[in-house]
Order: sequence, then C-alpha cells, then structure tokens
Amino acid sequence: MKIFLATNNGGKIERFKNLLKQVDKDLKVFTQADLNIEAIDVIENGKTLVENAKLKAMAYLGKVDMPILANDTGFYVKGDGFVDAPKRKALGEANENTLSKEEISKKLLNFWKEVATRHGGKVDAAWVEAFAVVYPNGETKEAESRREILLTNQEFGIPHMQMPVRALYYSKITNKPAIQHTQEEEILEMKPVIDALIKVLGY
Repeated sequence: MKIFLATNNGGKIERFKNLLKQVDKDLKVFTQADLNIEAIDVIENGKTLVENAKLKAMAYLGKVDMPILANDTGFYVKGDGFVDAPKRKALGEANENTLSKEEISKKLLNFWKEVATRHGGKVDAAWVEAFAVVYPNGETKEAESRREILLTNQEFGIPHMQMPVRALYYSKITNKPAIQHTQEEEILEMKPVIDALIKVLGY
C-alpha cells in the first residue's frame, strides 16, 4: 500500500513515517517533495480538528494517485480548554521570519512553562489529534486520538527543536517524562495515535 502525507512540515513527516511503520512496515510513504509536487498551504478554517484535517487532505485530491493522509493537532489544558494558536501567542509581536529556529523554540518553551506556572506548576493536559484519509475516488475516512499528559514548568531534558513542549510533560501512559522515553516507551505513549492510524487506514 502507498500513502501520501499532506504536509510539508519536516518534523511531522519524520514523526508520521515512524508511526506508520508501526501500522504496516511495508507501507510506502510519499511526500510532495518525493513527487515533485508544489506544497499547498491550506487555510485551516474548519470548525473542528477533523474538518481541518480533511481540508488539508482534500487540497491534494487529483494531484496524486494514492490515498492522502492529513492530520490536525490540538492541545487541551484542564481549566483552559483548547489552547488556540500557541505559536502565534508565543511569538507575540515578533516576526517569525526574523527569528532563528532556536529563538522560536525557546519562545514556545517559555509559553508552555507559563501555562503550567499559571496552574501552580503542573496541570492535566492532553494531545488531541484528528486524522483524515481521502482516497482517489473522493471517499474519506476519519479518526481521532487523545493522549493524557501532565504539563509542568520543569525541563526534564534538552528540548527538541521542533517540539520543545515534550521537555515539559509526563506521559500518563508511561508515568515518565516524554523526553526521557525509550523507543519502546515512545511507542507505548503513541499507542492512541497508532490505533487511530490503523482505523483511518482500514487495517
């Protein structure tokens, strides 16, 4: 089976290639760069994460001859609800184009620390993800996942450049800081996501 990833985010591509290996080690994964297709920036104006995922996938319908997988992710904080546009809030008035990746990562890290500090240093939270697959005939499938975590204002390791918040939270599945996971623990934490991918891909 072949699948096309409807994203040009390098971090997401790496992440989903690893996750899709857990679904089917023989699954062939393609990106717009692999197929020399121009990347499409989609306006994410859906009312839900699922709607946004479908918008991203539908943008490539007719441009590839294989199922198209897209996702959208939300971060839920108990007492706050979904945190809207964290990157925009973290950067404030700063122009992203004038900042280095390190500076952006640091601002995001400080933003999430401030969220936890506002709740006394730690707070129940969750990653909520939606997935959509659009098939060449226009048929769509959808699935969602939720990973419960404990967000803190403490750094448990060196933050990942593209996902600095991982340095700040415990996974409730492993009861361990996410950034300290072994490969096996990482797969265990991501099991809800893998299960959603299995469902949306029809395995």
